[in-house]
Amino acid sequence: MNTITHFISQLGHRFSIKDLGHLTYFLGVEVVPNSKGLLLSQKRYIKDLLHQTKMTDAKAVLTPIPTSAALSITSGSTLSDPTEYRRVVGSLQYLLITRSDIAFAVNKLSQYMHCPTTEHWSFVKRLLRYLVGTINEESKYSRVLYQGKKIMKKPSNLLDGQQ
Repeated sequence: MNTITHFISQLGHRFSIKDLGHLTYFLGVEVVPNSKGLLLSQKRYIKDLLHQTKMTDAKAVLTPIPTSAALSITSGSTLSDPTEYRRVVGSLQYLLITRSDIAFAVNKLSQYMHCPTTEHWSFVKRLLRYLVGTINEESKYSRVLYQGKKIMKKPSNLLDGQQ
């Protein structure tokens, strides 16, 4: 009996547990086993976020935020209800599990959670438009967890044997 099976057996004697089979989708992360380990993808999570924000059919852009414009606390007028801004930026923070390419933009937008403005919301929508254009680039932005004692994050293009 291998170690994992033994551990699950011991848990079963102590607690009421149920084996749900192989992990495929958990907390917005799709898990796909392959020969290199596990591929983690949040493609479905992105699709759900775009659907919730009605941005599914938005025109794609090439960069997460404009390179020339600078945000400040005073840019734009204060949003009357900042709830949606906070919810969407929070969702974008969770997306950083597999999408490090948007880390700077999400960090920047997170700095205005206490008092978001119309300009900040425009930047959020632009970031969502970037996700529209990159949602299918899974091999570039997903992560692979390698089997073995060490767990490492690597670009999933290693699945194809490319170095």
